[in-house]
Amino acid sequence: MEYYVIIDGRKCGPFSHEELRSKFVTPNMPVWRDGLADWTPARNLPEISDVLQPEPTPPPYYSGGAQQQAYEPKSRKREYIPPMPEDYKSSNIFLIVFGFLCCSVCMLGSIFAIISYINANEMKTLYAVGQYEMATLKAATVRKYHNWAIWTDVIFIILGVIGLILYIVFLGGLAAFSSQYQ
Repeated sequence: MEYYVIIDGRKCGPFSHEELRSKFVTPNMPVWRDGLADWTPARNLPEISDVLQPEPTPPPYYSGGAQQQAYEPKSRKREYIPPMPEDYKSSNIFLIVFGFLCCSVCMLGSIFAIISYINANEMKTLYAVGQYEMATLKAATVRKYHNWAIWTDVIFIILGVIGLILYIVFLGGLAAFSSQYQ
């Protein structure tokens, strides 16, 4: 006798009784053969009871390292986990290094970038322990100090360039002035 089975939502077959052994037929899997009016669960066909496999046990719920909890069925609603806010980590590291390389001109920007970096680590910790609202509030602080670091660096670089231009112009004018009176 030949049997048809529904595997992953698709009708498969026909299979002989021996071929059903390799198809992992479970008691709840729909099966059909000649003589049946409609699909029926495999457990209702006594002639294939010897090929039935037990239903797979679902894996336990994994909570990411926290205390193990019982398996949570799909019918229960899961808590919405918002995406982790931007931590500006690589940008803050660049601003810190850039500020130290520019010495006194951009040192204040480096200080703001360090504060932003420290707050970003606190924000990531809050997010990791599930305090999403607190992490969002901390992300606003991270963003604020990051923006302060950028704008401080930009302003001091512009002032440094203007100072350099004035210095060159003043020295050039002073040199021209001193050469007239020699």
